[in-house]
Amino acid sequence: MPTHYDTLGVSKSASTDEIKKAYRKLCMQYHPDVASSSSSTTSATQSKNAEKFKRISEAYSILGNENKRRRYNFDISVSGIHELRKKAAAAAKAKGTAGGGGNSFAATLPRNVLIGGILGVAGVTFIRSIMPEKENNDVHHEHTGKKRLVEAWLDPKTNRWEKPRPWDQEYQRLQPVLQFVPRDQVDSGGKR
Repeated sequence: MPTHYDTLGVSKSASTDEIKKAYRKLCMQYHPDVASSSSSTTSATQSKNAEKFKRISEAYSILGNENKRRRYNFDISVSGIHELRKKAAAAAKAKGTAGGGGNSFAATLPRNVLIGGILGVAGVTFIRSIMPEKENNDVHHEHTGKKRLVEAWLDPKTNRWEKPRPWDQEYQRLQPVLQFVPRDQVDSGGKR
C-alpha cells in the first residue's frame, strides 16, 4: 500500500516547501480541468486522473499540515512495527515447522513482558510479606545514625514536648520558643 509520501513522490524527510512544490507539479499534471483539455485523453484516462488527483489532494492535506503529518508518521511507523512482528512470527512458525525450533524474540515479546511483570509483582509482594514492617523513624535512624527531628515546645504544666498549636489560647499566651527534638519525645495526642 503506497504511503502519502509515495503518492507525492517525496521522501519522508522532505521539507514543507518540497511537499508543496511536488503537490503543485502533480496538480498541474493530473487536475481534471487541466488534464482534460488535451485532445488525446479518453474518458477512462480522465477518470484515472480524477482518482489520482483525489489521492494527491488527500496526501497534501495531511502532509502539508505539521500536526497531521506528525500523527500520520506515527501511524505508519506503528503499522510498520506490527508488520515486522507479523513477518517475524511467520518466519518463526516456518522455522519451527521445518525443525529449526524456537520462537523469535519479536514474536514472543508481549508474552515475555506479561510474564516478567507478573513475576516482578509476585516477587515484591513475597519479599514485603517476609520482611517486618518498620516505622519511618526507625528506618531513617538505621540508615543515617540520626533520629528525625521535629519542631516542638515544652509545656510548663506537663513538662512534655508538644507540637505547636497556634490556634490554642494557652500557646498564644505563652508564646514559647520552638526547638528541634526527636520525634519520639513529642506528645502528639493533646486535647487542645
